[in-house]
Amino acid sequence: MSIIIPNARRVDTNRLLSVVAIPFAAAVAMATAVAAMGGVTDPIVEAGGTMAFLLNFVKFCYLAVAMAHLSGAIAERTNGGLPAGLWLDEYDEPEPVSKEEFWHAFPNHLDGAAIAGCVTLACFLAA
Repeated sequence: MSIIIPNARRVDTNRLLSVVAIPFAAAVAMATAVAAMGGVTDPIVEAGGTMAFLLNFVKFCYLAVAMAHLSGAIAERTNGGLPAGLWLDEYDEPEPVSKEEFWHAFPNHLDGAAIAGCVTLACFLAA
């Protein structure tokens, strides 16, 4: 793994899932809900087609993820960070993950921000 991801000692699958798959699923769910509601005007036609409509939601979700990870990185570096409360057993751990161990997992906050930012940029270029 160190050949592909130079500083990573382990891959955190929960964090990887939260950066890659969950925002895409949220974007598809939101786009479907908005398209189904419709109303007086057709939101897909207003957006310029189905692909443009879906890309708008994908951009929104991944931009939010990028900003969340970037702010997490800033908080971690400046304040030492706190458990986010995302996992039910996070507070039951004997001791929190050390800073060194946290930053050597893939994706850490900067990796997450970079991945989500790249997906957002790709969506802007594709639109």
